[in-house]
Amino acid sequence: MTLVEARVGRRWMTAYALAMIGIAAGWFGPIQILLPEQAARLAGDDGKEALLALVTAWGAAASMVANPLWGILSDRLRARRPIFLAGTVTGVAGLLVLSGADTTGTMATGWILVQVGLNGPLAALAAMIGDRVPENQRGTVGALFGVAQIVGVVLGTAIAVAVGSGSWGYVAVAIAVPALGGALLLVYRDVPVVSARERIHWAWPGGQFAWAWLIRFLLNLVNALVLVYLLYYLSDRVRVGDAATWVLIVTVVNVLFAGIAGFAGGVLSDRWERRKVFVAAGAVLLALGTALMALVPVVPVVIGASVLVGVGWGAYIAVDMAVMTHVLPDAETRATMLGVANVAGTLPQLLAPVLAAPIVTGLGGYPTLYLLTAAIALVALALLPRLRALR
Repeated sequence: MTLVEARVGRRWMTAYALAMIGIAAGWFGPIQILLPEQAARLAGDDGKEALLALVTAWGAAASMVANPLWGILSDRLRARRPIFLAGTVTGVAGLLVLSGADTTGTMATGWILVQVGLNGPLAALAAMIGDRVPENQRGTVGALFGVAQIVGVVLGTAIAVAVGSGSWGYVAVAIAVPALGGALLLVYRDVPVVSARERIHWAWPGGQFAWAWLIRFLLNLVNALVLVYLLYYLSDRVRVGDAATWVLIVTVVNVLFAGIAGFAGGVLSDRWERRKVFVAAGAVLLALGTALMALVPVVPVVIGASVLVGVGWGAYIAVDMAVMTHVLPDAETRATMLGVANVAGTLPQLLAPVLAAPIVTGLGGYPTLYLLTAAIALVALALLPRLRALR
């Protein structure tokens, strides 16, 4: 096992953040705008929710399997760069398939390729924190990992709005993903990685890794439920004109405050050597923001709610990767176990449309959906004392 001692510099952190922005743009440009509008074109207003739920569910199921497998392969190869490259190529291929998709089957195939592919660089980027970043910088770099994701959300959404929701939107995102990831390949060199053991040491549910995984899952489910039908929420519940533009506005507000909170929280968590307080603050603010979305669906309040959700999500992602790398049960299977940890981020994508579709279409609508979302955030808060490994 290698000991990480040398601090990473600004050039490395900048290239790392740009790569993560590209991966997030490849995911969330489609999720926010391109996939919902493609589903509406293919299925019409009466079937758009069901088709979007079907496609995103298949993609998330593939993602849930792909991330641990990429991690295992990375540990076996003792390298991250090949995983980053292979996954990026696969994800870009999926985006190009989506650009020409005119049937449900082709749309689902393209999205599955995107999910499988982009999990490769995601797994590599997560493992690089454990490989290369010393403990006293993991709050800062972990915050960059999270903040870059939300910057990628707004970048992908902006590309989709600017270029259009048709084929060229997917093509533009397909160009952005490798263009932003290329800088990291210039500055990153693989460090020696100890090969994975045949057996994964992981205790469920008593281990600290397990509780951290569960909290991560719940808070990512909150975020997924906020995003999955945001376009339809704004058009059908808030009843704004030009809902795609309003998605971009809400997303920019959310990302701005999440980015500020995330980066500041990461730096402060390293300085204070505290992680749990940021998770707690994040859960509370996420609950407040989603409750407002449920109860007061008017534009000014929705904007205010997006501020609360943004700050809450930023507070959590500020320490998310620092928490997960701290509770890894076996450093010799770092990429493998971080792949398992990343299932807590991808599984909510599978469950969010499955939970949301029946609620939105017949079990209380958006008020019920977002009140349930607030309750999930509070469950995560209630589980936080279980993380005794963190001061």
